[in-house]
Amino acid sequence: MTYDVIIIGGGPAGLMAANQLEKAKINYVLLEKNEQVGKKVLLTGGKRCNVTNNLNIRDFIDTLTIQNKKFIYPALKQLGPLEILAFFKENGLELILENNFKYFPETGKSSDVLEVLTHTIHKDHIKFGQSVKKIEKLEDYYEITTNHTVFHGKYVIVATGSNSYPQVGSSGDGLKFADHLGIPYKAFTPAETSIYSKQVVEDFKLLRGTSLTQVRVAIKNTKIAYIGDLLFTHVGLSGPVIMHLSEFIYEDIVENGKSTITFGFINKTEEELYNILIENKNKLLHKVLEDYTSKRIVEVVLALKNIISIKIAEMKKKDLMYVCNLFTKYEFVIDSVEDKLRAYVNKGGIDLKVLDPKSMEVKTHPNLYFIGETTDLHGPIGGYNITIALSTGYLSSHDIIFKIKQV
Repeated sequence: MTYDVIIIGGGPAGLMAANQLEKAKINYVLLEKNEQVGKKVLLTGGKRCNVTNNLNIRDFIDTLTIQNKKFIYPALKQLGPLEILAFFKENGLELILENNFKYFPETGKSSDVLEVLTHTIHKDHIKFGQSVKKIEKLEDYYEITTNHTVFHGKYVIVATGSNSYPQVGSSGDGLKFADHLGIPYKAFTPAETSIYSKQVVEDFKLLRGTSLTQVRVAIKNTKIAYIGDLLFTHVGLSGPVIMHLSEFIYEDIVENGKSTITFGFINKTEEELYNILIENKNKLLHKVLEDYTSKRIVEVVLALKNIISIKIAEMKKKDLMYVCNLFTKYEFVIDSVEDKLRAYVNKGGIDLKVLDPKSMEVKTHPNLYFIGETTDLHGPIGGYNITIALSTGYLSSHDIIFKIKQV
């Protein structure tokens, strides 16, 4: 079977590409290994689907942790958060802003997001149960071999996702294709996920379920640090700031066998907390500390270090400084990061250096495109990754539409 364009993968990136090709009346087919498209879309955001956020393009890019942040600019310039809002509105679904940051469908259903992406696609343009095994370049077209048949197409868009959420079919196939074709890539590793710590489990079991807001977490012996909310769990730590740091903690563990992070139970510097204690020297230690954090945290930390709460004036300076260090720069040893298969996002994918940022086309393989999570593009939780998927799907398809119309 021969087509002008073959899309591999029916996630948000592939579906946006298909949506645009359909609109332009291009002869294309989308190959999906599952019995339905968009399975990951249906699960994300607690089955509500955080589609995008309210950041402008500059702030969106600045928040990313990838090395070549500017790479995504051309895609966002064509289809950024504002254009995504307009796209869904034009297709009958309003996106509602929550917490002045994230946009969700007004219906609260991820299925409605999927409906917008699929309702204009002709059913004959999607072939289900087609697991692609190999991509071969033959003269001026590509041969796609699946578990059932062989397809031929002049243009190919690979939108197979990462290793995250394998239950929806994400098995890293894009990297297998790249390996076969000699296209450079970076292996998928966990990002945006929780971390495991025996120290936290054993020493801070009484804090399970306790959260800290806007805490600065730093990876020891590095310059890497982020600020955000944190949560003590039954296996270690989680929360937005931990998820944001997890990819770097993973790399630290790979390099050193373990990673140590520091953060404070009290949002003050050591010097600031010391001055506060001195100003309240006639009060009991724990009473002053409780003014700046929870009673439970004070009890747990002091008991853990066998510190008896006495009047501050009766304490030696070195002991006070030790207390200040504990509550502002406590060290936690991290043993491991959640597996990439259970991470919300994966770091890695097709090396951005081999892709044209203006089209997502592989520079060394004309008419072959990689988009979405298959590439080394990712962002934190908050609508970033679906935005990147939609924008790169839009960019690649319009590059192809322009080439076909030019002929």
